[in-house]
Amino acid sequence: MSVEDPIRLLPRNMAAQRRVGLVTTPVLPIAGNPASTRLESGVGNCFPGLECDLRNLERRFFPFLAVDIDMNENTISVASVDMAALRDAQAAGTITAATAKIYRQIDSTGTSAAPWRVVTMHGVFGPLGPQTIDIASLGGSSMGPSRLPVEAWTAVRLLAEDSPIQLTLRRGQTSLTLAGQRTRYVNDDGSLADFFRTGELTQSLCSPWTHDFRDCGCYYWASNHPDIAMPPRPVAPSTDTAWDSEVVWERSNRATDVAPDASTLATATEGSGLELRHYEINQRWQELNFVVEGRELLGSYAPLRPMGKPLPDKSALIEHLKYAAGIELAVMHEYLAAAYSLQAQSPGPQQLLDDVDAARWEIRRIAIGEMRHVRAVNDVLRVLSPDAYVPALRVATRIPGTTSGTPRPVVPDRATRAAVASFIDAEAPSTSVDGYYSGILATLELFGLTVEAQTIRTVMGEGADHWQAFKFIQHWLSRHDETEYLAPLPPAPSKLARAANLVLQAKYLALLGALFDGYQLGLPEGAPEVNAARAAMRGGTESLDAAAQAVADAGMLVQFDPLTDPRFAPVVGPPP
Repeated sequence: MSVEDPIRLLPRNMAAQRRVGLVTTPVLPIAGNPASTRLESGVGNCFPGLECDLRNLERRFFPFLAVDIDMNENTISVASVDMAALRDAQAAGTITAATAKIYRQIDSTGTSAAPWRVVTMHGVFGPLGPQTIDIASLGGSSMGPSRLPVEAWTAVRLLAEDSPIQLTLRRGQTSLTLAGQRTRYVNDDGSLADFFRTGELTQSLCSPWTHDFRDCGCYYWASNHPDIAMPPRPVAPSTDTAWDSEVVWERSNRATDVAPDASTLATATEGSGLELRHYEINQRWQELNFVVEGRELLGSYAPLRPMGKPLPDKSALIEHLKYAAGIELAVMHEYLAAAYSLQAQSPGPQQLLDDVDAARWEIRRIAIGEMRHVRAVNDVLRVLSPDAYVPALRVATRIPGTTSGTPRPVVPDRATRAAVASFIDAEAPSTSVDGYYSGILATLELFGLTVEAQTIRTVMGEGADHWQAFKFIQHWLSRHDETEYLAPLPPAPSKLARAANLVLQAKYLALLGALFDGYQLGLPEGAPEVNAARAAMRGGTESLDAAAQAVADAGMLVQFDPLTDPRFAPVVGPPP
């Protein structure tokens, strides 16, 4: 392709748009497909996932060969030889006749009945260094100096692209040696390498329309084909809360005019007749309803998310983004106060201990997510005003309410039922915080700032995850009385609590200062300051986490005092 030729690739996701450097039509969110289902937000695991099976990349790690890596037997077998590509390479003079002859010998002897197997492999295995590995010897633990990869597939993954490799292959009593460069998975234009076949990266995935779906206990299917969901709404309006219960998605009882009962609930004990049988799934697949926003649908879907109204100008956008960062800090304050208030004491009922532990860690995870959102918003602000950028780290005094124009005050509290319910309202899709971001998103799209719009979409998508997580937390804690898991607060804090709180406030101010300096410098210059702030949050006896726990242990609610430093002073926010 000459430099004058137009780019014929049509990027469909943000990762491809960034690589190609071409922005065409912005990637729009689709109802029923949350941010986590897009390629750039893929789970990225190395086993069957939602979007692809990354193990299939390794099938073509060596030039002109497709191999099968059996992770149970720990073997690498040749599946096929790309003879067409081999002929092209020989014609171009990029491969010797002697090497081509070896490939032809492998191809001519076939690969089905008794395949050629890789018995040894020499190369540079990432941090493990240069080694000659006997594939059969791999297995078990991988520890200590000069350690081997744990198994064959890991060994292949450790080989760097374009690095030299030498393979010894054996079939019966015959051995062959091949040398070549580790293949590249992408072309220079960022697209998948030409030697991958259509559908190859998804060929080993489970299919949600076959038996795999029924018997798989992964619980990570796409949101419109889940394992469990709420049933379709009844035609006639009903106040029966049973319609909001979660049922088995592939249940055999498909009645839509009767509220769910014990035989269809997701909590039902598995037994005969609960789920469709295997052949029934193939026969009645059309009865498995699509699911949007957690509920099965029988008809068309009307999106609940309103289109955000663009802000009047760039200055208004900047002000709203500054306030958005303050909102993220404010809800983090509320979430941390709730997390540290969960104090179930052992010994106690195991379910209580498990539920409280899960709730505490989930709230902490969400709070960390809010700090990432603060960083994301600041990244967008830097793009909008690079010369006048000042880090946005002022805490909002109010957050958007469930109804537009009715903000609620920020009130840190223990993890009471009312507090958790308010967290669910704050994170609910299309309302409160998410609704506030919709105007920011619409403005970024109007200005053609596609990358920054994607950043805000990611924030909004993660907000939906937080909303779902708080619903789980609400469910876990609802099984217990509040007195069983909330630490009591004395009428007045003790001297020990007041001293611990002073330490907490000092650490909080220092942490914000490090973040401010790091954000102001930008990356990579500000990386040490940002990393220092990150390290100060978690782990170790001198961390903010330890200081907050000391306050909670002393019988005081964990909350952060308003600051007078103008960099971090409370902010009321722009008008809606």
